[in-house]
Amino acid sequence: MAASMPCKDCVSGTLHGGTPTGKVIRLHGLPAYVAEPPSNNPKGIIVIIPDAFGWELPNTRVLADSYAKKGDFRVYVPEFWDGHSCSHDLLTSMDQVMAENQGILGNIMNIFPAARAASQFLPFMYYTRLSITLPRITTFFSALRAHEAATLPLGVAGFCWGGKFATLLCHDTEKTPDGKSLVDAGFTAHPSQLTLPDDIEAVTKPFSIANGTRDFQLTPPGMEVVKGIFERKGEGRCELVVYEGAKHGFAVRGNPEVERELRQGVEAEDQAVKWFTKWLGAPA
Repeated sequence: MAASMPCKDCVSGTLHGGTPTGKVIRLHGLPAYVAEPPSNNPKGIIVIIPDAFGWELPNTRVLADSYAKKGDFRVYVPEFWDGHSCSHDLLTSMDQVMAENQGILGNIMNIFPAARAASQFLPFMYYTRLSITLPRITTFFSALRAHEAATLPLGVAGFCWGGKFATLLCHDTEKTPDGKSLVDAGFTAHPSQLTLPDDIEAVTKPFSIANGTRDFQLTPPGMEVVKGIFERKGEGRCELVVYEGAKHGFAVRGNPEVERELRQGVEAEDQAVKWFTKWLGAPA
């Protein structure tokens, strides 16, 4: 299966009201948000590769804080998109577009926010395409492995657009100059742009996926392909956890005022923390 075109859920969702507690630093040439664990003695490092809304989205930063607190990890959210992420207020515009029963006038008015979404997302796709962004990401991970993660295990968590890159890193084809793996384990929620079965067949590192049954990127037929590959890989090194009724973006941009969306977002968060707790520090 070829990679799917991005869907409306890639640029929709809810902007959360939490307050990030980490700090912004510059790390290996990139701005980055960092969340430190309460112990100040991390058991490992996690790098989040975010969705189209980028490294400054409060939702993503609060999620990084939670990973740090729950798992005792140091968590980085670098600026991998080089200033080309989508504006956060686009979430509000897309809520208007996706509202039901708006009538003829409402549907006509939706042309404007829909056009605005396209004016942001299409350039984002162009400027963050694989040939440009993957070298930036692998260079960062290589530097991290040589310094901050020289003696600590290193994991990657990718969401939506970032899920493709997290998957590629778990192929373990890119190495540091001295031959070390860039990551020890990976997690992705609602990954975009996967090419099936190739992207999943090539995974060699421990890898966990969280995905909803209403996802337009990794669809139910695609999930069946993933399940079959993971079953053949065996050894419990890969897992796919399916969230009934969840849409693309649920792990980061779900609506906390809707009980099911809040619960499933927390469950996906706990899935990632549990996975990294199991594999960071274990032989990979």
